[in-house]
Amino acid sequence: MNQKNPKDTQNFITSKKHVKEILNHTNISKQDNVIEIGSGKGHFT
Repeated sequence: MNQKNPKDTQNFITSKKHVKEILNHTNISKQDNVIEIGSGKGHFT
């Protein structure tokens, strides 16, 4: 059984356009500190 289950996969959002679009839907300001737990280049996962 080598098929991957979609609920067990991880998707990386690396497009700056998409990251900005997601952030525009939050109440996060430049004065806020946001911490993502995990490794990588700092993009959303």
